[in-house]
Amino acid sequence: MFDLILLPLNSSPESERALQMALNLAGKYNSKLLLLSVVDLPDDLPERESHLAQVRERAQTLAQKVRERLQTEGFVSQARIEEGKTAFVICDVADETGTGLIVMGSRGLGLTEEGKQHSTSDRVINLAPCPVLVVP
Repeated sequence: MFDLILLPLNSSPESERALQMALNLAGKYNSKLLLLSVVDLPDDLPERESHLAQVRERAQTLAQKVRERLQTEGFVSQARIEEGKTAFVICDVADETGTGLIVMGSRGLGLTEEGKQHSTSDRVINLAPCPVLVVP
């Protein structure tokens, strides 16, 4: 049913819960997992390039750690690190790869009207080319 599950990844507890859900689904449907870390820094950030390098390094370390964990559990996975506006990058990667399902965590920002403007999961739901499962 879901040949490829896209999992936007960060080091939050919400992302960890989404990972668990993605693993359950991948096991049930024999799906491959695509781990995606998105680096989204303001263009006018002082010393942006050095911050960018640090964030990319942390993202690579996290992706490697999760891939090693998945490999020991018998899951097939790939990892990508992309730069840009998070929701747009997630949806672009989903479209480009033919993703069958996006599984992502949510911090609950979309619970208020003000929060909806900043909620990545809300934006992804509205832009995604495939179903989106948001894990609280």
